[in-house]
Amino acid sequence: MRKTQYIIISIFFLNCSGISNQEKQNFGKVKIDHETFAQYPEFENLFICKDSVEDIDNGYSKIELNIDNIKILNSKNDGYESTQIEIKIDKNLKIDNVNYSYSDDVEDGSKTEYQVIDAKININTNPFLQDSKQITAYYLLKIREINIPSEFWNFKKVTEYYFKGKIECK
Repeated sequence: MRKTQYIIISIFFLNCSGISNQEKQNFGKVKIDHETFAQYPEFENLFICKDSVEDIDNGYSKIELNIDNIKILNSKNDGYESTQIEIKIDKNLKIDNVNYSYSDDVEDGSKTEYQVIDAKININTNPFLQDSKQITAYYLLKIREINIPSEFWNFKKVTEYYFKGKIECK
């Protein structure tokens, strides 16, 4: 009987010990190339670096470059839908982190979570070697969308899709 209790307590602690489903994702490295991603969706979201956010509905991009990493912030908002993407790349061109969020103007009480489960990025030049924010980059994100409805009788719905983007900073 005691052995069974120890097993149950051990399983409980393993499940509650901070091991989460969102472990740090290993996305790999950035490829230095001019190649666009031809497969998957034909529609490509364009984000252009601008000094101000006045034209955010056409796709706004901002690059923060320091000696340790580069952070790329993309935003698009047309008044009905909003997309936010944050990509962090270390000085060895390893993709550290990618965050994606999407929202629209429909309020139905449900909650939606987004997880980036795969990311591929091609940049035309290594920004750390030239210390330059003037880049053109293509990326392909595989997104897992988890929709949790507000009604208890509905089940959560999980879908996966691709988001294809291009960044132009000149």
